[in-house]
Amino acid sequence: MKRAKLLRPALTALTAVALALTLAACGADPVARNVADSHPLHRLLPEHVRQSGKLKIGGSTNVAPYLYRDGSEITGFEKELMDALGEELGVEIEFYDAGFTALVPGLQSGKLDVAMGDFTDTKERQQAVTFVDYTTSYQTLFVQKGNPKRLKTADDLCGTTAAATVGSLSGELAAQQDTTCRKAGRAGVKLIEMDNAAATMMQVRTGRADSVVIDYVIGRYVAEHSDAGDVAGAPFYEQFHGAAVRKDDAPLRKALGAAFEEIMRNGSYERILKHWDMGQLAMDAPRVNAATS
Repeated sequence: MKRAKLLRPALTALTAVALALTLAACGADPVARNVADSHPLHRLLPEHVRQSGKLKIGGSTNVAPYLYRDGSEITGFEKELMDALGEELGVEIEFYDAGFTALVPGLQSGKLDVAMGDFTDTKERQQAVTFVDYTTSYQTLFVQKGNPKRLKTADDLCGTTAAATVGSLSGELAAQQDTTCRKAGRAGVKLIEMDNAAATMMQVRTGRADSVVIDYVIGRYVAEHSDAGDVAGAPFYEQFHGAAVRKDDAPLRKALGAAFEEIMRNGSYERILKHWDMGQLAMDAPRVNAATS
């Protein structure tokens, strides 16, 4: 009996501790449980994203109409797409305004979870990150007003000056065309590289450059909303825009893929594309690392 009396306080204490731990766990779970119940895809996210309730996305706000600033407000097609992703995944989007050259390092350092916003999937970039592609993209030539050099195709760039933003696909394509021109025994393409898209377009507007190899949607938007220049020739070089994640972040890749599938299924994707007059960029389903060049 004495032994039983001595054990009873200890058992009571242990029971109290266990009960306290149970109550603490129950107190922490309802919010997470409610989020998961109302947003089923939330469970697919990496643990650190679920715990913080935030998805850190980086992108450049110099690429209207994809992603840009209207006064102090960030807007554009990609902004609406980010908001739709946040809704499906049950997280807050924490946006970081970064230039293209900072996106991959930002992912690799862990400062960013995702990079997107007119971010083109390429084989070279696939060596460092994994893309979940959600729209097609095309290039076109943006030329001086009136197109005095009569440029229509990439081959017409031989012997001309092209501008490009550092780290952009435009710069890569202009450099490739320079090589093509020289191999054909023609004058090459002189490339002027600038730090941001606005400065790049200014090179054409002021006549320092004859053209910019530019995303078709951006070129069309700039031509319609300014006197900086004109779009020339037909769209070419089909590629893909995607949300990039670290190569080892399979959970986030899968979560993003599922979220894109859902917004494509429920009509949000089509609505956003239509709102920004980008229906020609639509994909039937997201694809991982779709680029072949």
